[in-house]
Amino acid sequence: MFKIYILNVPLLLQPQKQLFNYPAHNKDYGIEQDFLLWLGKQPNLLTNSPAEATWHYLPVYWTRWHINHNFAANGEGLPELQGAVNQVIINGEKTFTITQFDGGTLLNLPTVTEFIGARTINTGIDVPILCSPHRKPPLSVKKKYLATFNGSFDTHHVRKALQQKYADSNQIVLQGNLPTRFYKRWFWAKNYNIRTMEAYIALCPRGTSSNSFRFFEAMQLGTAPCLISDIDSRPFKKFIPWDEMSYYVPSIDELDNLLCNVDKADALAKGTKAYQYWQNELFYQKWCKYVIMELQYLNKQNV
Repeated sequence: MFKIYILNVPLLLQPQKQLFNYPAHNKDYGIEQDFLLWLGKQPNLLTNSPAEATWHYLPVYWTRWHINHNFAANGEGLPELQGAVNQVIINGEKTFTITQFDGGTLLNLPTVTEFIGARTINTGIDVPILCSPHRKPPLSVKKKYLATFNGSFDTHHVRKALQQKYADSNQIVLQGNLPTRFYKRWFWAKNYNIRTMEAYIALCPRGTSSNSFRFFEAMQLGTAPCLISDIDSRPFKKFIPWDEMSYYVPSIDELDNLLCNVDKADALAKGTKAYQYWQNELFYQKWCKYVIMELQYLNKQNV
């Protein structure tokens, strides 16, 4: 029988707050807290016996920890974190954890299974990067542009290539170029929201990490997202029909081919389905069941 044991972690591994919120409009709440909350509501999945459990869940708030320790710059906070985690883990091969921090845990945990919100060059199982919903106008917004992007251009070379390719386009509108950490979305949220909804496709180029909050924000706003990344990190691909509600291209050349041949009616349909899927399957408390499906899949692979 499939059962999960929640490892007992000391309070220092679950910081109650972080130094700042990102995106700026977001509450101090993320997928790490969300999964633990959801799992606590699933008595049929839980056991108090580590030996009986199929998996052990390591409920560390990785993102809050690393933000509060200067993003682990020069290894800040890592020795203390590694020592505390080592004392908690009972069996690394049976242990999994959830992290929204794009570098993952940043620890030496070779046998622990990591579910990662937007990995960089590290490996792991992709999960969504979620944040508080954006406000939407009560009436539908007329489409004006083929594609739009609002954001910084200096976090990855694909963004710079995007900027250079479409700098003079009237149908592919690019705005932004502030350092990501200093965006004040409360100030320009209306422009971000409306401009995204005015497009058939929301361009979501990777930045420091392989995916972007923007991908899931576009879904919430009802616009078909297009991930532009060398890594297709759309989550739970074994279970979610992503091509029915989004686009993926690994390069700007392939993006250009997509935009030159896009079917606008198809893009509209993708946007509608993207919103429905975000609302019913991927928002807070909805996405967690896919973690269980992934774990069960791993069990079958290891039989």
